Amino acid sequence: MSRTDLSLVIAAVASATLANSGIARAVTCDSVPSAANPTSGAVPPVVYIEGANAVGPFIAPLQQALSVDPNPITVVYIGDGGCVGANNFFTGASISAKPKPIYYAAQTQGTCDLPTNGPNGGAPVADIAASDVYAPTCGTLPGGKLPPNVGDFLGPVQPMVFVVPKASSQRSISASAAYFVFGFGGDSGVAPWTSNSSIYRRNSASAVQALLAVAIGVPLSRWAGVDAAALSANTAAGLSGAAAVINAIETDPNPEGVIGILADTNLDAMTTNHVTTLAYKDFDQSCGYYPDSTATAHDKSNVRDGHYALWGPIHFFTYVDSRGVPQNHNVERILSYMLGTAVAPGGVDLVQVEAQNNLVAPCAMRVTRTVELGPLASYAPPGSCGCYFDYVSTGQSSCTPCAKTSDCPRSAPICNQSFPVAFCETQ
Repeated sequence: MSRTDLSLVIAAVASATLANSGIARAVTCDSVPSAANPTSGAVPPVVYIEGANAVGPFIAPLQQALSVDPNPITVVYIGDGGCVGANNFFTGASISAKPKPIYYAAQTQGTCDLPTNGPNGGAPVADIAASDVYAPTCGTLPGGKLPPNVGDFLGPVQPMVFVVPKASSQRSISASAAYFVFGFGGDSGVAPWTSNSSIYRRNSASAVQALLAVAIGVPLSRWAGVDAAALSANTAAGLSGAAAVINAIETDPNPEGVIGILADTNLDAMTTNHVTTLAYKDFDQSCGYYPDSTATAHDKSNVRDGHYALWGPIHFFTYVDSRGVPQNHNVERILSYMLGTAVAPGGVDLVQVEAQNNLVAPCAMRVTRTVELGPLASYAPPGSCGCYFDYVSTGQSSCTPCAKTSDCPRSAPICNQSFPVAFCETQ
């Protein structure tokens, strides 16, 4: 398929999606009417979330549920990338004008126009900045550490991946090989990735590239290869971010020499028909691991137990008081849902949503970190949901189903009934 043909397919899919989604006409983001009383003039409070594209599918069910909640909140999401959103937030800059902010009213998706009540008559500063990486990793945090009035709340875990076309025979890559490929490009000496024009990366504003830069030791701004978005800008497709990388990988005429980088959240059923995730061997490992237990599984087992190294939590940055509590009550409420400390409204099952989007709920993790790609520590989360995560991600679980605590063995004594299907968990 040529680049032009693929662009037409992408455009057709996008048009069909918009046509079927019931997207409403744009309004100002701070004037979305109440779904319960649309003619009353009542306007729910608005919370702006800017940053990581990975959180879009994750928060969409919350946006829908909160739009019709008895105590509604209009959640407005701007997916401009983790490093962009974090940089805007930490420098007190206005929310990006592109892409268009997304909101839900009466569970119907729409796009809105940002108000001009922010800095210098521009858009407001986000209430929550969502980033795929810790604050210093993008290299734009003033002073190199969080200000005392900003909290970092850790959400679901996201793997990052190296990928090749389906037609490639390659199945794994080591950290050392990745260092040479993305550090030296065509001069890497690492076959088959010896053509700089077939090594597809993001750019220095990308949180995906920022995390992988830490992993392989290539400075964020000094990566070899081709900025896929810049390449796409010169074509009819005009794609950005992950879409540009996927497009470049799929349409390169020499698939054996092609490699690229993505977040695992970018890999849906359609994409995985065209690209293959490589197993990754870290510097101190003797073999490579997939994010999942096998190349075709969807359990994120090797992420959850630390064998697969390329992962980090999604970070939600917001202003906090001296106790570390969000200053904005509505922000605190939304974060409690996203972090799993409160039951989400409208029957939204965020553990299942996370599993469906290649994220790992924190309660399903067995290891943790406190710095970017830092040393692992054993982790036993309260209200653990590892058994339930297996169930929603694979359709089965080896754990004991339960209706009450007395159904559970000593090795897993807690019947976790926080979810539609209860299993005996460790705690």
